[in-house]
Amino acid sequence: MTTIEVEEELDLYSDLPDDVVVSVNDCYKIYKAEELEVVALSGVSLQILEGKIMAVVGPSGSGKTTLINVIGGITKATVGKVYWANLRTDITKLSERVLTEARRNFIGFHFQVNNLLPHLNAWQNIELAARIAGVPRRDRKDRVDRLIKMVGLEERKRNKATTLSGGEKSRVAIASALVNLIDTEGKGLVLCDEPTGDLDPETGERILDLFQELNETIGTSFFIVTHSQQVASKADVTVELRDGVISGFHQAGIDLDMLDTTRIVRLDSKHRLPMPTDLLDLAGNPREFRLTYADDRFILTPQTGEVVDSMRVKKSRTCRVCGTEIPPGKFICPNCGSQVSS
Repeated sequence: MTTIEVEEELDLYSDLPDDVVVSVNDCYKIYKAEELEVVALSGVSLQILEGKIMAVVGPSGSGKTTLINVIGGITKATVGKVYWANLRTDITKLSERVLTEARRNFIGFHFQVNNLLPHLNAWQNIELAARIAGVPRRDRKDRVDRLIKMVGLEERKRNKATTLSGGEKSRVAIASALVNLIDTEGKGLVLCDEPTGDLDPETGERILDLFQELNETIGTSFFIVTHSQQVASKADVTVELRDGVISGFHQAGIDLDMLDTTRIVRLDSKHRLPMPTDLLDLAGNPREFRLTYADDRFILTPQTGEVVDSMRVKKSRTCRVCGTEIPPGKFICPNCGSQVSS
């Protein structure tokens, strides 16, 4: 693993387990346009583990792309910390120069649109990615050859990008994302944004099988933004994101139509519990709940009348000085001017 000299003061995470590749801690991302503020992420916390596939699902505008950019160091969180295992530090404190150099040896990107150069063949596109990533010239050929074999393109490596199928282009993009991660001893992460969005189901299935194979053979972690049931079913853990808030975690083999039955919610660092908005909608969007604990279960019961409002019920009072009745909502006697505190 390449060691990068960081001039800034490091915030070491010695208490984190060794299998944590990335840790996002209580992150907020707020975009400002003149007087308008848009909260894209609100208190997001999660850990991506070595050799695991994590998917994130949620409706459009829920903050999925912002989250993947924050994890990859493309966008800096407004508040919060993002830990990378290769630096053992909070990357939000680092300069762009240090961050860029560290990213080359730690993060790979694979997006829905495969930005391959059409006049180059498959091998050359991957070799170009290796150049950009800073792979030494003496190592480049061997590494590209290994990746070509790993993604199953040995018979098509001399074909130009324009002649490749959608699945083959996706394989080239995956190999390009791995050019600097193949020798990281598992401490590498590929960030994928809708990687199978333009593929037919059969081709998408083969690409997902390749993700799992790479996951098992070289220990690379994958973080995948998706709307696809096919993708989510392959993940070890799926994160549910709504309105910039993590509303639940789901274990392997989830059904996106049955999220209500598999959702696990997690207390944040301030012991707050996110309430999934779809469940609140079903309950009529209550603002208050009665919380009880019995038979090893927490019971959350929506309240029809708001407790705070019931405390504000106005009542008349009698002045203790002159005996005059003070109207509801008033605290000063209209007769003698005495102030009533309760």
